[in-house]
Amino acid sequence: MKMIKLSLHKRRKVGFMVLASIAILGYIVNRFYPFNPPSYISPEWRMPLVYGLIAYKVIELGIFYLLFYRKHYLKLLEAEFHTHVLEKFEKNAKRFFFLVPQGSIVFGILSYKLSSQIGYLWLFLTIALITLLLVNPKKLEEA
Repeated sequence: MKMIKLSLHKRRKVGFMVLASIAILGYIVNRFYPFNPPSYISPEWRMPLVYGLIAYKVIELGIFYLLFYRKHYLKLLEAEFHTHVLEKFEKNAKRFFFLVPQGSIVFGILSYKLSSQIGYLWLFLTIALITLLLVNPKKLEEA
Protein backbone atom coordinates (compact mmCIF):
# COMPACT_ATOMS: atom_id res chain seq x y z
CA MET A 1 0.00 0.00 0.00
CA LYS A 2 2.91 2.32 0.70
CA MET A 3 4.11 2.05 -2.91
CA ILE A 4 0.61 2.80 -4.20
CA LYS A 5 0.39 5.87 -1.98
CA LEU A 6 3.73 7.15 -3.26
CA SER A 7 2.74 6.51 -6.86
CA LEU A 8 -0.57 8.33 -6.43
CA HIS A 9 1.13 11.21 -4.64
CA LYS A 10 3.54 11.59 -7.57
CA ARG A 11 0.61 11.63 -10.00
CA ARG A 12 -1.07 14.26 -7.87
CA LYS A 13 2.05 16.45 -7.91
CA VAL A 14 2.31 16.08 -11.69
CA GLY A 15 -1.33 17.15 -11.93
CA PHE A 16 -0.54 20.30 -9.91
CA MET A 17 2.41 21.12 -12.16
CA VAL A 18 0.35 20.59 -15.32
CA LEU A 19 -2.42 22.84 -14.00
CA ALA A 20 0.06 25.57 -13.09
CA SER A 21 1.78 25.41 -16.47
CA ILE A 22 -1.54 25.60 -18.34
CA ALA A 23 -2.58 28.60 -16.21
CA ILE A 24 0.67 30.41 -17.05
CA LEU A 25 0.46 29.45 -20.71
CA GLY A 26 -3.15 30.65 -20.82
CA TYR A 27 -2.12 34.00 -19.34
CA ILE A 28 0.65 34.40 -21.94
CA VAL A 29 -1.70 33.54 -24.81
CA ASN A 30 -4.38 35.88 -23.46
CA ARG A 31 -1.91 38.71 -22.96
CA PHE A 32 0.07 38.54 -26.20
CA TYR A 33 -2.12 36.64 -28.70
CA PRO A 34 -5.75 37.65 -28.10
CA PHE A 35 -8.40 36.15 -30.34
CA ASN A 36 -12.10 36.54 -31.06
CA PRO A 37 -14.76 33.95 -30.28
CA PRO A 38 -15.66 31.65 -33.17
CA SER A 39 -18.08 33.09 -35.69
CA TYR A 40 -19.69 29.73 -36.46
CA ILE A 41 -21.47 29.76 -33.07
CA SER A 42 -24.01 32.52 -32.66
CA PRO A 43 -23.32 34.97 -29.80
CA GLU A 44 -26.52 34.13 -27.92
CA TRP A 45 -25.40 30.47 -27.60
CA ARG A 46 -21.81 31.02 -26.48
CA MET A 47 -22.34 31.84 -22.82
CA PRO A 48 -25.05 29.22 -22.22
CA LEU A 49 -22.60 26.65 -23.61
CA VAL A 50 -19.91 27.88 -21.21
CA TYR A 51 -22.32 27.70 -18.27
CA GLY A 52 -23.36 24.23 -19.36
CA LEU A 53 -19.71 23.12 -19.38
CA ILE A 54 -19.26 24.50 -15.86
CA ALA A 55 -22.36 22.70 -14.58
CA TYR A 56 -21.33 19.47 -16.27
CA LYS A 57 -17.83 19.59 -14.79
CA VAL A 58 -19.10 20.20 -11.25
CA ILE A 59 -21.60 17.35 -11.55
CA GLU A 60 -19.04 15.06 -13.16
CA LEU A 61 -16.41 15.65 -10.48
CA GLY A 62 -18.85 15.52 -7.61
CA ILE A 63 -20.77 12.45 -8.59
CA PHE A 64 -18.63 10.34 -10.84
CA TYR A 65 -15.03 10.84 -9.85
CA LEU A 66 -15.21 11.54 -6.13
CA LEU A 67 -17.90 8.94 -5.42
CA PHE A 68 -16.20 6.26 -7.53
CA TYR A 69 -12.83 6.98 -5.91
CA ARG A 70 -14.43 6.79 -2.46
CA LYS A 71 -16.42 3.65 -3.37
CA HIS A 72 -13.32 1.76 -4.46
CA TYR A 73 -11.40 2.91 -1.38
CA LEU A 74 -14.18 1.70 0.94
CA LYS A 75 -14.25 -1.66 -0.88
CA LEU A 76 -10.52 -1.86 -0.35
CA LEU A 77 -10.94 -1.33 3.40
CA GLU A 78 -13.74 -3.90 3.61
CA ALA A 79 -11.70 -6.51 1.74
CA GLU A 80 -8.83 -5.91 4.17
CA PHE A 81 -6.45 -4.92 1.38
CA HIS A 82 -7.01 -8.06 -0.70
CA THR A 83 -4.63 -8.07 -3.69
CA HIS A 84 -7.34 -8.08 -6.37
CA VAL A 85 -9.21 -5.18 -4.77
CA LEU A 86 -5.95 -3.32 -4.19
CA GLU A 87 -5.07 -3.57 -7.89
CA LYS A 88 -8.54 -2.37 -8.86
CA PHE A 89 -8.29 0.59 -6.48
CA GLU A 90 -4.86 1.53 -7.83
CA LYS A 91 -6.12 1.42 -11.42
CA ASN A 92 -9.12 3.60 -10.66
CA ALA A 93 -7.12 6.03 -8.52
CA LYS A 94 -4.55 6.46 -11.30
CA ARG A 95 -7.40 7.09 -13.73
CA PHE A 96 -8.85 9.65 -11.31
CA PHE A 97 -5.57 11.58 -11.02
CA PHE A 98 -5.26 11.64 -14.82
CA LEU A 99 -8.83 12.51 -15.76
CA VAL A 100 -9.41 15.34 -13.28
CA PRO A 101 -6.74 17.69 -14.69
CA GLN A 102 -7.22 16.51 -18.27
CA GLY A 103 -10.98 17.08 -18.30
CA SER A 104 -10.72 20.46 -16.62
CA ILE A 105 -8.07 21.61 -19.08
CA VAL A 106 -10.17 20.57 -22.09
CA PHE A 107 -13.33 22.19 -20.75
CA GLY A 108 -11.38 25.29 -19.72
CA ILE A 109 -9.87 25.71 -23.17
CA LEU A 110 -13.30 25.26 -24.77
CA SER A 111 -14.78 27.87 -22.44
CA TYR A 112 -11.89 30.24 -23.09
CA LYS A 113 -12.30 29.81 -26.83
CA LEU A 114 -16.08 30.36 -26.66
CA SER A 115 -15.97 33.41 -24.39
CA SER A 116 -12.51 34.91 -25.05
CA GLN A 117 -12.20 35.43 -21.29
CA ILE A 118 -9.28 33.84 -19.46
CA GLY A 119 -11.31 33.74 -16.25
CA TYR A 120 -13.25 30.71 -17.44
CA LEU A 121 -10.07 28.76 -18.12
CA TRP A 122 -8.82 29.66 -14.66
CA LEU A 123 -12.17 28.66 -13.16
CA PHE A 124 -11.84 25.15 -14.56
CA LEU A 125 -8.22 24.94 -13.44
CA THR A 126 -9.30 26.04 -9.95
CA ILE A 127 -12.00 23.37 -9.88
CA ALA A 128 -9.38 20.74 -10.75
CA LEU A 129 -6.97 22.18 -8.16
CA ILE A 130 -9.58 22.02 -5.41
CA THR A 131 -10.46 18.46 -6.37
CA LEU A 132 -6.82 17.39 -6.25
CA LEU A 133 -6.39 19.14 -2.90
CA LEU A 134 -9.41 17.32 -1.45
CA VAL A 135 -8.15 13.90 -2.51
CA ASN A 136 -4.84 13.35 -0.73
CA PRO A 137 -3.42 9.84 -1.20
CA LYS A 138 -1.04 10.29 1.75
CA LYS A 139 -4.04 10.24 4.10
CA LEU A 140 -5.11 6.75 3.06
CA GLU A 141 -4.97 4.08 5.73
CA GLU A 142 -2.49 1.26 5.48
CA ALA A 143 -2.96 -2.40 6.24
